[in-house]
Amino acid sequence: MIINVLITYGALQAFFIAFILFRSKPKTLFKYAFASLLIIEGITLLERLLVETELIHSLPHLLGISYPISFLKPPLMLLMAFAITDKHFEIQRKMYGHLIPFGLMLLLNLPFYFMSGTEKLDWVRVFMERIPSYQSFDFYFSLSFFVYIGIYIFWSLKKLNQFRLQVTNNVLVNWYRIILIAYSVFLLLHLLYFITQPIGKFNFALINQLSMLAMSFIIQGIAFKLMDRSSLFKVKTPNLGELEKRTEHEKLIVRKFEVDKIHLNDELSLQEFSDSVSLPPPYVSELINQKFNCSFKKLVSRYRIKEAKQIIEESAEKKVKLIDIAFQSGFNNKVSFYRAFKDLENISPSEYLEKVKKEGYRSIL
Repeated sequence: MIINVLITYGALQAFFIAFILFRSKPKTLFKYAFASLLIIEGITLLERLLVETELIHSLPHLLGISYPISFLKPPLMLLMAFAITDKHFEIQRKMYGHLIPFGLMLLLNLPFYFMSGTEKLDWVRVFMERIPSYQSFDFYFSLSFFVYIGIYIFWSLKKLNQFRLQVTNNVLVNWYRIILIAYSVFLLLHLLYFITQPIGKFNFALINQLSMLAMSFIIQGIAFKLMDRSSLFKVKTPNLGELEKRTEHEKLIVRKFEVDKIHLNDELSLQEFSDSVSLPPPYVSELINQKFNCSFKKLVSRYRIKEAKQIIEESAEKKVKLIDIAFQSGFNNKVSFYRAFKDLENISPSEYLEKVKKEGYRSIL
């Protein structure tokens, strides 16, 4: 009973997330594709739940809805990967060829849709009781779906990994990659069950429930992440058309911090920094966000704290005032220094100083 409640919650949550994605701004191809994928998963969960709980006897004509549309999932996954890794990506006519498997499955299932409700229920009952055989065509036909979706997941992950070689900290790309990996694990477990079915009679109902529960948890994990990171879908897709120039600009930004130590200027602003590298502020902000996964302000704090730690470690045996360290590392007041240090290191500057002193004392002994 509890499992069925969780599965129902997961299915309804899939529809709710899809509704939010369709309504939210900015409207992007990735959002539309992701929302469509969630709707398909929600429909699949609800149909399988109706069969599992035998409520399908009251709604027999809902049987068979999810099977053809499940062939839309692989192209949608790939479409999402292209949409978030290529700023200028557009759907071209030749891409509609990816819908051919869906069209074929829809045609093959047309006779089933014209059956009466009683005939559909009898067909499902036989299907639930039947154990596949390694000699049957149906077994290998069903197995082909795992190969089909596996190819698209591999293709999508390859596209994301190629992108990550160039932009390591795109939040949306990294998050979607985790979703695909989680889905791959779920799919692999389902495949292992399927290929071992002919060996003996398994409890199909239990396996079916566990499979649906796993998918529900993935959907709930997506929902939690969306609530936890409301800005997730606002991440911009970088233009990788001028990759060499972009890489040079990233190196220039890093050099300004690592070599020129521009962060020691306590009045440093994004505009002033942008002027120093002769790049527009919005572009600098985008580069920093994509490379370091943080804002310009956060990056400046990181380098200042790094400087402060180095000063503390070099002068631990001397009498040193933390306020002086704050000024030397680029902070203009003690409060912002303490707050930034605690935020990045999970320890106060004074505690870090004591820790360094103790470690230095132990090394002498």
